[in-house]
Amino acid sequence: MTIEETAGTRLDHERLDAYRVAVELDALVVAMARKAPRGHAWLADQAQRASGSVVLNLAEAMGREGADRARTLKISRGSALELDAALTLLLHRGGCAPAARDAAKGLTLRVLAMLTRLREWAGG
Repeated sequence: MTIEETAGTRLDHERLDAYRVAVELDALVVAMARKAPRGHAWLADQAQRASGSVVLNLAEAMGREGADRARTLKISRGSALELDAALTLLLHRGGCAPAARDAAKGLTLRVLAMLTRLREWAGG
């Protein structure tokens, strides 16, 4: 039984599709980072930090209001763009498989679209 089943409720951020897709993206990034060959650890680590930042800032934004929420969503969106760039470099340097990169790109595009809409909704 999960914590949310025990509590019978979900937190605000857990109700968002954007959050669920961001967590799915993070799981993929972690798997890619674990498979990165020697010499690519710094870039795999950067991708993991950016991916974690997307998830964490999105969750934090849901606990804020108004301009502060919009600002935090903007940070999350920036981290998603940073993640995309890190994965592009990882691919170009032979640090990940093209199929994994394509899957991550698809999830990143989904997260970016949702974060953009959320930020507009929040007034930013």
